[in-house]
Amino acid sequence: MTRPNPYFNPKPYIPASLSEINDQLGSMILHAPTFIDRTLVFPDRNIHSEFDTLVGGFDVVRKKLGEERYSLLIDLAARAKAFFAADQDDTNGKTDEGRVLLVEIEEVLRDARRSRVKAKLPDGDGDISGD
Repeated sequence: MTRPNPYFNPKPYIPASLSEINDQLGSMILHAPTFIDRTLVFPDRNIHSEFDTLVGGFDVVRKKLGEERYSLLIDLAARAKAFFAADQDDTNGKTDEGRVLLVEIEEVLRDARRSRVKAKLPDGDGDISGD
């Protein structure tokens, strides 16, 4: 008899701020190309769940990003996912190309945060943090 995973969450975590998305990207860079949790604590984590989480975060902060940045991020994420999917064994160089795109996503988010600080736009807590 298989016991249900006590860590399974039918409503997965979705980053709710620019900084939380940045944290998600850091984790993704480390766990690429498969994104599988080798400890088996989170057995449902995989390439699809990680990119769903990332894109879900983009959806949450879409207004903060603006349509141009949002579209760019969606495109970069789709391209990165395709690179990782094409190199599941990390043997043909596509994983490195995918990581480059994740870093590019970080740069787009950094630019969005700088723009928010420069415009003195408050975050959810009312602080000028760029979030």
